[in-house]
Amino acid sequence: MGSRPLSYADAARLLGVHNNAVIKVLSGVSGGATAALTAGSLADVDFFALRGEVIRWGNEAVTGLRERVTGVRRFDRTLRLEAAHAVVVVTAFYEAVDAVLPDADLTAGEQVAVITSTALRARYADLLQILIETPPPMPAPHRPFETTVADLRVYFRSAAVAVRGFLSGLSAFEDRVPARLEDEVCKIAVRRYIEAYRRLTTEAPEFAVWAAMIEAQATRTLLRNALDDLRSVSGGATVDAVLAGLGKRYRAGLDRAIITSAYAPAHVVLPTLSEGYLDPHGRVAVAGPQDLPATESWWEQAVTVEDVHGFLLAHLTGPDAVTGPLVVLGQPGSGKSAMTRILAARLPPADFLVVRVELRTVPAESSIQSQIEQALLQMLGEHVSWADLTRRAGPALPVVILDGFDELLQATGMNRADYLEEIRRFQSREQELDRPVAVLVTSRTVVADRARIPDSTVVLRLEPFDETQINAWLAVWNAHNAAGLAARDLRPLPPAAALAHGELAVQPLLLLLLALYDAGANALQTAGDDLRRVDLYERLFTDFVVREVGKHSRDLTADQHADEIEVEWRRLGAIAIAILNRGSDVILEPELNDDIPRLLLESDLRRAHDTSAHRALGAGQLMVGRFFFIHESRATRDTAGPERSFEFLHATFGEFLAARRIVSLLVDLAEERLHQRRRRGVIDPGPLYAATSFVTIARRAPLWEMCREMLAHLDPQQRQDCRALALELLADAGYAHPTWTGQDYEPRRTPLAVRHAAFSANLVCFVLLLSDGPVDAIDLVGEPVVTNWRRQALLWQSQLEPEDRKRMWQTLRVAWDLTADPTRLTVRIEDGAAVGVYESVPWPPDTHPWTVRPDDHPHLLAPDVSVRADSRMGRSLRRSAFVQTAHDVREILYDLMPYWEHVGTPRLHRLDDEPVLVSEAALFFELLLAPADAHSPDERARRYAWAFKLIQLPRQRDLLIRQLLEDGPGLTDEGLGQIFHTLGTPDIHRNYETFENLLSAVLERDDGLAVAATLLLNADEDPLEERMAQLYGKLGIEVY
Repeated sequence: MGSRPLSYADAARLLGVHNNAVIKVLSGVSGGATAALTAGSLADVDFFALRGEVIRWGNEAVTGLRERVTGVRRFDRTLRLEAAHAVVVVTAFYEAVDAVLPDADLTAGEQVAVITSTALRARYADLLQILIETPPPMPAPHRPFETTVADLRVYFRSAAVAVRGFLSGLSAFEDRVPARLEDEVCKIAVRRYIEAYRRLTTEAPEFAVWAAMIEAQATRTLLRNALDDLRSVSGGATVDAVLAGLGKRYRAGLDRAIITSAYAPAHVVLPTLSEGYLDPHGRVAVAGPQDLPATESWWEQAVTVEDVHGFLLAHLTGPDAVTGPLVVLGQPGSGKSAMTRILAARLPPADFLVVRVELRTVPAESSIQSQIEQALLQMLGEHVSWADLTRRAGPALPVVILDGFDELLQATGMNRADYLEEIRRFQSREQELDRPVAVLVTSRTVVADRARIPDSTVVLRLEPFDETQINAWLAVWNAHNAAGLAARDLRPLPPAAALAHGELAVQPLLLLLLALYDAGANALQTAGDDLRRVDLYERLFTDFVVREVGKHSRDLTADQHADEIEVEWRRLGAIAIAILNRGSDVILEPELNDDIPRLLLESDLRRAHDTSAHRALGAGQLMVGRFFFIHESRATRDTAGPERSFEFLHATFGEFLAARRIVSLLVDLAEERLHQRRRRGVIDPGPLYAATSFVTIARRAPLWEMCREMLAHLDPQQRQDCRALALELLADAGYAHPTWTGQDYEPRRTPLAVRHAAFSANLVCFVLLLSDGPVDAIDLVGEPVVTNWRRQALLWQSQLEPEDRKRMWQTLRVAWDLTADPTRLTVRIEDGAAVGVYESVPWPPDTHPWTVRPDDHPHLLAPDVSVRADSRMGRSLRRSAFVQTAHDVREILYDLMPYWEHVGTPRLHRLDDEPVLVSEAALFFELLLAPADAHSPDERARRYAWAFKLIQLPRQRDLLIRQLLEDGPGLTDEGLGQIFHTLGTPDIHRNYETFENLLSAVLERDDGLAVAATLLLNADEDPLEERMAQLYGKLGIEVY
């Protein structure tokens, strides 16, 4: 059977019996049960006469379904269930037609007319095309049952329309077809279908699971029953030794610890994978080539999956499983790989032949089949071909799990954009060979857009833990460790302590990290509710760093041990800086090997006790290979060794370490500056320049906040020294410094102007973070301050990466202090305060503006106006102030100040019939100021109509209505009607006399009463209200 859904004709052949009239007709007309049926070949068959037989056989197909699907292959069972569903759909339609048209049999004359009339024959073929050849909508676990029912309503209605079209051509039915035939047939057919579907669920549990008619916890029980049905008739056949070996390997994995013990201290007890794995929730949707499942917004309308494992079982028993891959997405640490190991071990080997392929261990460029065969060799220790394996499968459905598509991409940098398409082609080939196979692919969500997604691909995303799941997982953890904790006078980790750090606790692997940390000395519990993220990370990493140093450096003195801890911190910081400076969250091993020696001292590259084994490792691998919170992606290519990439389990881990390293370099350099000044020596800012001349610390909000908090923790003298250093370096930042070390460090080829921009921007950020209030721009750039600041800001805006330059003006607030004498240009950290026009773009533009005292404002002819910082106008003013370049348009800004003061920031609108954005303020001014003859009557009416649609402020509307009184005589009846449609009762009440005059003039027109009625009928209040009644009377409209 092909991969297309089953039609009624397919279903009848699959489920039919020889003595059934429907099957005999289909077989007889087509020339055999296996021949293709078409609407044309059935045009001589009276399916109205056969409807009783169709209904009877359809009901028999449901009641006898259990016997028909017992004792067959897993895939054949799915096909027969799909066939039964197609029969149920068509049967429900015939039952509905029989109820609405009980005597719809064709007479002999009408049958002759169908045969001889080309038009009737075509309409009858259309009807049969829908009922016999068109596959009906099919329920699926990724689609709510309500959606299937809605699709069936469309299907039933199209069939009912075809029935009407056919019968309307027969004279005997001219007065017998009900006016609401489609509605009545559709309503009854849906009801009969739902009744029949519920009967199907008692015959085959898969139907209940596909339609989600059951609670999540019952899913597996029902599917287990279905699998038991399959095994009961297969006689519990002995599983092939090869298949049994796979099952043993997968089940053995359940008894291993959830992580390697190398990452855990000796005093904790790690649950096994079987004990510590908790089924996640998920969201599921159907994607295609134009969809973006890597973005959060794409998932807003996705279907929630309460039980992911149950959903996977349901998917594997459905027809969609063998037509395309199921893509499973998740964040690092969300449990994707653990889920695949659990699935491989739990699926019964008699029903499913599972081959789990870790893509990191097989050649990345190989075909799907080669990757499967390589994985079999690794699992079984012998060569087994894919074709041979499927022949051994017996009734079991082959299920291939390709785990780690993201690793294949990231570690090698290969372009496998067609990988999902290749999987679908592989499945199509296998189905044509009668070897159907289901395929699951896992990947990190962020790289989901690096592969073309075939049409109708089911995509499942694993969701973070909720509070209930966190509680459940901690119950398992605490049960394993309660005795050991009690022996050390410690307490189990309460859920509240973990939930206080929800950003980490919602990811399974990071929740384990918190549990490991607290198991040392209950540090998470004793930290208090006010523990900030930067402090938590400091403690987490310190705990792991100290433990790591202790494992590898047991013979060190106390001082050596402390030094080695600091070295370990520098190594971690260098990794974070290397990743940050490459503008990504991931770094390839060759890139890390190239960067690390340039970011660390040579002594930092060696462990305290080096060995030949360690020297054989690359610098990158040596740095990251032992850290729990760094994820290693791995893949192989050709016959070479594995290729690797690295990333932090959580992006904020890298941002914390980068911030810590940057602040450490700044503090160390400030101390060195004081030391060298006493000796009249020179300092080497090279390491700081290398770390901060590619990306600004403002680019990422967590990096900024962590730098801010770390600098705030310095003692006052350190803050003062670091601030003086930053100002000193800023004055010299634009010049070449060949004596600085690290000149050969260039993770990506970057123009010097870009590095100058990034370095100077970071120095300014340091000065602001180390200051107790706004900073005078003269301290940063000197005099002439306007020119120098503009030059500096324009350098940033022209040379920085787009995200950096946007974050700079969003993070820093540049404003003039107009109360000072002389006035000062100041820079401060953005605080969300309202933005004033004059403080942002004062006059004159190229020098210090005039002083304006607070007491002067009430007497100004044009007082200052402030707008919200996050408003469109507020953002525009902040950008202009940041670069101090709005002098070309500041007069225009001044012109609009009264509008902002009394109306607010004008909004821009994207209208369907306009190629540019439309400003409601521009429309307002245009109508009030332009003479009536500036536009044609139709164009002016259109502008009025849009203005009343867009402008809601009553005072503005009233001004436009008064202007309309002047323009009204020049407008057409159609134009006035168009305008009146946009007005309502409140407008009439506020402008009663104006409307009285306007409508009086309108009534003098030939169609004046109709035009006036357009306005009055649009009023939404009781027309008997006194003033309205008076107006009706004046217009001669009688009110009842």
